[in-house]
Amino acid sequence: MRAFRKLLHAGHSLVVIEHNLDVIAASDWLIDLGPEGGDAGGRVVAEGAPADMARHLASHTGAALRAYGQTLGRPGEGAVRDVEVLYKYELPAKEGSGLEAEIVQNQSNDIEILNAREHNLKNLSVHIPRGKFNVITGVSGSGKSTLAFDILFNEGQRRYLESLNAYARSIVQPAGRPEVDAVYGIPPTVAIEQRLSRGGRKSTVGTTTEVWHFLRLLFVKLGVQHCVHDGAAVQPQTPERIAAQILTRYRDQTIGLLAPLVVGRKGVYTELADWARPRGFTHLRVDGEFLPTTGFPRIDRFREHTIELPVMSLPATPGNEAQLRESLARALEHGKGVVHVLSDLAGLRAAMMAGSPTAGIGRVEVFSTKRACPVCATSYAELDPRLFSYNSKHGWCPDCVGTGVRLTAAQRKALDDSVLASDQKGREQTFAEPEVEDVGGAACPACDGTRLNATAQAVRLEGAGIDGAGLQGGVGIAQLARLSVADLRRWFDGLPLQGRDADIARDLLPEIRSRLEFLEQVGLGYLTLDRGAPTPQRR
Repeated sequence: MRAFRKLLHAGHSLVVIEHNLDVIAASDWLIDLGPEGGDAGGRVVAEGAPADMARHLASHTGAALRAYGQTLGRPGEGAVRDVEVLYKYELPAKEGSGLEAEIVQNQSNDIEILNAREHNLKNLSVHIPRGKFNVITGVSGSGKSTLAFDILFNEGQRRYLESLNAYARSIVQPAGRPEVDAVYGIPPTVAIEQRLSRGGRKSTVGTTTEVWHFLRLLFVKLGVQHCVHDGAAVQPQTPERIAAQILTRYRDQTIGLLAPLVVGRKGVYTELADWARPRGFTHLRVDGEFLPTTGFPRIDRFREHTIELPVMSLPATPGNEAQLRESLARALEHGKGVVHVLSDLAGLRAAMMAGSPTAGIGRVEVFSTKRACPVCATSYAELDPRLFSYNSKHGWCPDCVGTGVRLTAAQRKALDDSVLASDQKGREQTFAEPEVEDVGGAACPACDGTRLNATAQAVRLEGAGIDGAGLQGGVGIAQLARLSVADLRRWFDGLPLQGRDADIARDLLPEIRSRLEFLEQVGLGYLTLDRGAPTPQRR
């Protein structure tokens, strides 16, 4: 109600769909639709001030207001208790021409709707005062949302958008005209739908408040990847070192050098086949299947694909070292510094000749000139926001699929929404969370409840710390998620970023701080970002 008052005093008009009698009683003007729902609705039963509505014998809302007044000990007034009316001084309507000018001349400050027939409305005509707090009420299905959203909001938005230039209208398409004879005196409109938001099993305080989205971007931009095996920070490595590793690891084995063109992205990518064909490449490897570049099939645009360019197949022997280095250079060029080595090729040629599936043949190892461990030479992909997402197979812990709790094999399969539904042609199964019974609260032993895989947990911000929180330089995103909102806000206030790092984080830090400050202001500073969204309660 305080927010309503601020909007009214700022010069706005309010139209609210509401059944709550406190809100109805506090309004300036009531519109009661009905008399019943569905085909029996769509008419104005009564309109007026709450006190007048309470004396209307045919109105369900009037009957409720009378009973409400009696409950509050005001039976003699037959209406409602005295409430603070959200009153605002009357705004003069803008002068126009034609029928709108007639309304001004008649000293009307109303929005006037004539003969609305949208959905179940029955030639409904109604006046809505400008600069006042108006409530539309009535039984379920009586046409409240149709009047508020499909007519008032859509028409106000449509008229505003039509006043813009052609380029703006091409970006935001106006809504169609509602089924109504005329709407007069309507200003540009804003609609806010009331809804209850309850997070799913993978939702947390961080994701629900969007703090997590900006933290992910911060770690992508400023985070340093460390090796999951020995903890060393990844560094660039030379093609010569990669060649030496290949000759050592795959000595006397036949291998394939593949240049990754697309990694984990959705699309059809026919243009890659058109690019590869005139350059002498006969196949592309799409999700493990070798597909010909001539007559390249249309792949599912809604599924994430990894597409690799086969550059060369040869035995990794000292006698082929020169050819290996030459082919490796080509693969790194096409793969922008990354090469995939395919080994264990037994049966691949026979399967390709027979037209059999090849997705299960071979094992891929990634090598990168940009990001590799200086100790064990393990290569790592470029940082991606999906790496820090509980809802992506790129970032979630494979044992708990982003839930943070111990799961059985059956529960893991049910909650793994990267599994493709057979009847949805490659699309993910659904955005709705499946019903899974008997999921306990024990933390996942693989990720210790952090929900993220080892690679994501090994990305750290260097040189950052927080006094008294036990965190010193080299802080991971999972560690930050376990701080309380109040501690995390103080940590960000003391974050010592300078130079280029400060420039990169300039737009991200205010977004994070503002959300953390809001949580503190509403009394939720004790929460941690990794706390499950369904669990917080008023304290």
